[in-house]
Amino acid sequence: MHDRYAAYGLQLRSDFPLRGMTSELGDGLPSLQLELITPHELDSKWSAVEQPPLWSGRLGDGSELTIERGRRGETLFANGEIARYQLDPGGRRLACAPAEPGWAWQRTLLGKVLSSIGVMRGYEALHASAVDSPSGAVAIAAPTGTGKTTLALELMRRGWPLIADDVLALAPSPSGPVAYPGTPHMNLSLLSASPPPREVARTIALLDGDRWLVARRTAREPRPLRTVCLFARAPGLTLDVQRLPRSPLPLTPYMLGLQGDGERARRRFGIYADIADAAKLVRLTGPETARPSALADLVEHAVCGEPAAVPAGAER
Repeated sequence: MHDRYAAYGLQLRSDFPLRGMTSELGDGLPSLQLELITPHELDSKWSAVEQPPLWSGRLGDGSELTIERGRRGETLFANGEIARYQLDPGGRRLACAPAEPGWAWQRTLLGKVLSSIGVMRGYEALHASAVDSPSGAVAIAAPTGTGKTTLALELMRRGWPLIADDVLALAPSPSGPVAYPGTPHMNLSLLSASPPPREVARTIALLDGDRWLVARRTAREPRPLRTVCLFARAPGLTLDVQRLPRSPLPLTPYMLGLQGDGERARRRFGIYADIADAAKLVRLTGPETARPSALADLVEHAVCGEPAAVPAGAER
């Protein structure tokens, strides 16, 4: 018996429950089978190779994630001492081998590994949180730690369902790029923010200084990407939102992807050029003391009407 879910444009068939997720068919999406194995079983499957990793970096919880390609074409995701995950050469079966009990390994699986596999299966991705407005998806792109999750939660409190918290999967369409829902999970620092209202999200675990949340309302279908807010918050910045010219260049710091051939790189840049043509690009700024409600007011105005500046220091 396999549980069925959908995330990042993939139909997931899992032989173990995914924490915080509800069953969903995902018909018509590329399929990925998830199975649970032991670290010893994974060792026997891995054809290690001496070459630089495809990608290596530190996650928000401080752990390191490394992505490597084996001699037989399989892909290994190694998350420090937490877990390893191996994708078969065809990209259709993922073996998960947690090294320790608890939920940290599933958080890495749901937040990082599955989104990376979506990119490997042909989707593009933006480092952004996203919510679903009446007119379509609204992406909030910002460096880690800026507060994009807190801003997304405020917009969700106003009735806009979550699409994705940190990685937004994208695909082209004749009318412009569409955004595919990720998982319903969100990560919120225990130090920087209070818990969201219960009607917006519920806490399912406290992990490495973060509150691991599940959103109450989420988008269930792909949505056209209509607005991208490039969000910056720092001392000295005024509370402001301004429309940007139609150019993909401001999006480049937030493009996500693994090493690929020249054709894949051209297709990747092409979808971001399509975003610039089909969606509003706005720059949202504010001081570190800016209230989420004031920032959300500006986002709503940018989505529903023409952006207008708000006087510096304005409180909402």
